[in-house]
Amino acid sequence: MAVFIFARPPDRRKRDLDNILKAILDALVYGGVIKDDYQVEEIHLIRKPPEPGGRVEVYLEVMDP
Repeated sequence: MAVFIFARPPDRRKRDLDNILKAILDALVYGGVIKDDYQVEEIHLIRKPPEPGGRVEVYLEVMDP
């Protein structure tokens, strides 16, 4: 499985992009979207311009075996 994540922070403060990755993958497991984050073979994490309130978009793609 490939995961595409677009992160829009709530403001222009400096943030480490990698800090949100674990929380997102854990949320996908907790929410029953995926069984285990071990299934993820490819990750694309992209910071986008800030948006009031912040926002994260997550797209999943099933990869051929």
